[in-house]
Amino acid sequence: MTIGATLKRIAFEARLRRIAYLVMAIVLAILCVVPRPYVARAKLLPQDSNSAGLGQILNSVGGQLSSFANLLTGGKPPNDLYLVVGRSSTVVDEVIATLKLAGPGRPYTTVDEARLALSHKVNVQLLLGGVLEIEVRTRDPEQSQRITEAYITAISHRIGALGRETLQRKTRVVESRFSKAGARVAEASRKLDAFRAANKLAEPTLQLGSAIALRTQLQASLAAKQVELEAAQRFAGPENPRLIEIQSEIASIQTQISAAGRDSSGPAGPNLTGLSELQSRYLSLYRDYRFAQALYEVYARASEQTAVENLVAEGSGYVQIIEAAHIDAERHYNIPAVALLLLVIVSAAFTELYVPLTGLEWRHVFGRAEP
Repeated sequence: MTIGATLKRIAFEARLRRIAYLVMAIVLAILCVVPRPYVARAKLLPQDSNSAGLGQILNSVGGQLSSFANLLTGGKPPNDLYLVVGRSSTVVDEVIATLKLAGPGRPYTTVDEARLALSHKVNVQLLLGGVLEIEVRTRDPEQSQRITEAYITAISHRIGALGRETLQRKTRVVESRFSKAGARVAEASRKLDAFRAANKLAEPTLQLGSAIALRTQLQASLAAKQVELEAAQRFAGPENPRLIEIQSEIASIQTQISAAGRDSSGPAGPNLTGLSELQSRYLSLYRDYRFAQALYEVYARASEQTAVENLVAEGSGYVQIIEAAHIDAERHYNIPAVALLLLVIVSAAFTELYVPLTGLEWRHVFGRAEP
């Protein structure tokens, strides 16, 4: 009797069919727990090398200067990057080399076979808060533990290498910009000092304030003398010495005010009119100097921060172990056997309960049974 005929006979005969369901259910129930799977877990929290304070330092400068933090640090959340690193072939290859899984006389003949085996045994997933969870399922608790620990080491090495590469690039950028910022400050300061020396200028606020104060004082003196002149004219004759003296003082003040209205420059610097004409150029140079100085301070802080980050990168890793590698205490089951057992139960319920209740007959599906 052929295999097809045997299967058809089992399908048509209720007794044989039920025995087959029972045998398959018993076998699959045993396979659900034997051999026992052992699951090892570990939880890691990768540390961003830029979180040590570059953004905070630049934020303390204020204004738009904090945007340099995003320029120098990338400005991207690294959680997805760490998940990609944990699942990368570089990490898998390091685990294979560490555990010596591939090669003659080893568990797997080639590296590809070892990669395929680890892909079925290991699951790296991202949890809330950027925590990486490594889950390893094998039939040997010691093997699960070793693989998990090897993954922790490999992920730490890879993230540390990426962090050091980023720091090296950032250090080169910061050092280059820092030297240029220093040269820019020196050039802006030289131009500003030369302009102030050529035009006999003090600080912009002091120079403008003194010029305005002088003109205001002259105008107030003129107004006072004019009031005094009107009073003197009422009570004194045209040849009165005091009247003549007041008129002379008024003429002197008017001459000073007229001179202040013309563009002139003396030993004390330009007057108000002259300063107004120089003001735009003077303030432009002063603004360039202040901006260059602010840039210099930003890159000075960035240079110090990169130096600190390089020291941190050399002294420790970038991965914080939240939960060390351990074997789960609860009992785990073989998922494929559980799935097949559920399939057998559903099939038995369909053929032994649903088919009789609906009046279906197996010959409608398989045809007539052979005698």
